[in-house]
Amino acid sequence: MRAALKQLCRHGIEALRAQKVNDKWRSPRVSRRVAGDLRKAAVRNGTYGKFDPITGVGWDPAWDAPQRRKRDPLAVGEGLDRSELLGSMGNQAGIASIRPPKETKRERTRESRAQKIENLLEQADDKIAEFRKEMEDKKPKPGIEEEYKRMMKGSKW
Repeated sequence: MRAALKQLCRHGIEALRAQKVNDKWRSPRVSRRVAGDLRKAAVRNGTYGKFDPITGVGWDPAWDAPQRRKRDPLAVGEGLDRSELLGSMGNQAGIASIRPPKETKRERTRESRAQKIENLLEQADDKIAEFRKEMEDKKPKPGIEEEYKRMMKGSKW
């Protein structure tokens, strides 16, 4: 379990807030960046909305930053019930969908590269046979004429 999760299990929302101790401010125990990572992981895993302090799995919506709660389309329903909004959006957690990680170009193009290699391997036997035939055709034919040419090349006249 990450240290940030341990802090959230122990202190709850207080781990996300800065605290004033002896007239000095202390930074929160869990930074906003780490909290964002944990929140995204909870959304991806489908554990957003419930938090288990024993296992440290999930994310409590009360921990969201106030700015996020204002932008929540479900927070202000124009005459509609929250369940109606959820049903119309098709998103039961009420969270905007998260795009999957971009990954590296090598990981993104892996399938097309594998397909290309398979296609080239299918043609490989024909290309090898053709190359060997060309090499065989380049060699001189055995006979007296070729033997004479070879001997004349080596002479010093």
